[in-house]
Amino acid sequence: MAENTNNNDKKEGNVLAGFVLYKDANMDWARFKKSLKDDWGIETDDEVKDNALVFHTEGMVVACSLMPNPVPNKEAEECAKNNILWKDGAAEVSKHQAHVMMAVMNKFDGMEQALLFAKIAYSLLKLDNAIGIYKNPTVYEKEFYMNFAETIKNDELPVPILLYTGMYLAKDGLCAFTQGMTFFGMNELEIIDSKQQPDQVVSFMFSIEEYVLSEHVELKDGETIGFSEEQKLPISVGDGVSIKGITAKIGF
Repeated sequence: MAENTNNNDKKEGNVLAGFVLYKDANMDWARFKKSLKDDWGIETDDEVKDNALVFHTEGMVVACSLMPNPVPNKEAEECAKNNILWKDGAAEVSKHQAHVMMAVMNKFDGMEQALLFAKIAYSLLKLDNAIGIYKNPTVYEKEFYMNFAETIKNDELPVPILLYTGMYLAKDGLCAFTQGMTFFGMNELEIIDSKQQPDQVVSFMFSIEEYVLSEHVELKDGETIGFSEEQKLPISVGDGVSIKGITAKIGF
């Protein structure tokens, strides 16, 4: 469908960060470390100091630090409103009283870094008092994030938690867009003024995202794309409508 490209070896040292939200500050570090080992085969002998754990794995540095207070300025509550799939997200997120700042550093491959981030987040979310994870520009509900992270065990890409997919109703139809493709060295994706139903638009976006990321393809201006012989959807590449920068827009 499109030319293979792999720009994952961009600048090193990128930080991938997020905030795991908890109902209280009772942090079960032992259970977190047990999940890392049992679920992902990640072992660390590093000790928790001042409610923080820093360790090396897969050639990267992981840092997790407990903050016994909510994320400042209602930032998490506001960003929870961006989650189109979590209706009560903002209300649930407002219950958090503590958070763990987590970061995966020393990127040498965008996808490997993103997958390690998902594994660490999964094990932090496994704790009973976890609510969800705030990863700009949205907050993912605990079960949603964990269910997709589980698919990594089957060598699947958990696309809905690797990228943010936004959607809104414009004057002439539904618009959808991604945030996060540039991390993997690719253009963000957009659908502009679709006449399809919201669930169809979201499902289609997830499918396109998975195809582009798993096959490392570049969507080119003037080409078409489709998931069947009959489906030939036009691609246009240019300035973004919903987001800044160059985007690949698919006529859907």
